[in-house]
Amino acid sequence: MRVPVKHVSDAALVAVALLISVHAALAAPMAGDYPGDGGPALAALLHGNLQAFASATPAMGDLSLLIRAPFAALAYVGRPTELEIYRWGVLPCALSVAVLALWLAGIARARGTGVVGQWAIVLVALVNPLVSSAIALGHPEELMTSSLCVGALIVALDGRIVSSAVLLGLALACKQWAVVAVLPVLFALERGRVRALLGALATAAIVTVPEVVGAPMSYLNNQLFLARGEWRVPSTSSWWWPIAPTRVAHVLRDGNTVALTYRRLPAIADSLHSLIVAVDVLVVAVVARARRLPLRRDDAFALMAIVMLLRCTLDTETMPYFHTALLLDLLAWDALAGERLPLRALAGAAVSYVLFERLSAGPIEASSLAYAAATVVALLLFVRTLVARASSPVRPLPRRMAASA
Repeated sequence: MRVPVKHVSDAALVAVALLISVHAALAAPMAGDYPGDGGPALAALLHGNLQAFASATPAMGDLSLLIRAPFAALAYVGRPTELEIYRWGVLPCALSVAVLALWLAGIARARGTGVVGQWAIVLVALVNPLVSSAIALGHPEELMTSSLCVGALIVALDGRIVSSAVLLGLALACKQWAVVAVLPVLFALERGRVRALLGALATAAIVTVPEVVGAPMSYLNNQLFLARGEWRVPSTSSWWWPIAPTRVAHVLRDGNTVALTYRRLPAIADSLHSLIVAVDVLVVAVVARARRLPLRRDDAFALMAIVMLLRCTLDTETMPYFHTALLLDLLAWDALAGERLPLRALAGAAVSYVLFERLSAGPIEASSLAYAAATVVALLLFVRTLVARASSPVRPLPRRMAASA
């Protein structure tokens, strides 16, 4: 019996996506922040200590930890070192990106994208410096949160209230910054926005119940701490670095006093995360007032790109992996537009490589200015889409693709 070429290509694409994900997870070079961040909470789960899990204060929600635990337990089949436990726990986070990429490839094919474009979607999603950064620096939950946020927007554009609410709620339960995606997702829905919001909050609450019940004050204090954001020394990949005041500290090094120059923001940085959310809400409100709701495809993806970009550039702790959601948003934009090649995402991946792989090793001033220039240009391009007279109408997903979501 002859197997259709299309099925062979699909099987090959799935196999490659799975292999890349497995390799990225199990070959993680280091655990990054994991030992002091998600590590204690995940270790508590693996040992069945729910009280210790509830009392842990990782800089993330519970969802990824709950999903990672069964995979991390596989490390105990061999030698359960901390790095091996971390690697196995990374696997479901990497697979979440693979699932999104394969879904987008299917949507793109249904809208006229050829085989080359479909392969490009999957490869761009999985092989880029942002995914590598999230894994190496100990924050694979960023991959899962980004995939859920973009997935929520895709189903919202297709008018599926329940699916968008569930995905958005899971994103909120995965990492707190997903709150910036709430309004873009809701405004992409044609109806049922209040119902979707309540459903998202209920979903997030259900996932978080064990931690809240187990240690309510610990949970509350951790959320308040994360909402404030108290890191006053800005990253070079941040709009704050070029304008932050320069300070000099004298430190001992090899028995000698050395002058160390650094940049530090004033007290406003103590409430920066809350400020970022406020700015994003203001931007979305302006767009909602200027544009007719529901947001069309191009408007919705451009708005999501803006809030995700502002989340990166206005933070003081900006890391390469912060930009994962932005890249996946561009990828979904290309896929739903049925582009021959995902040019927006390819451009985003290329810029990320230059900024975070090539220029990061050079002078700090040059890399910081390059980052600022690239992100300002990107912001202007997204704004240009929103101020255009007309936005491309959204075509509903084919019934087969909608059912598989």
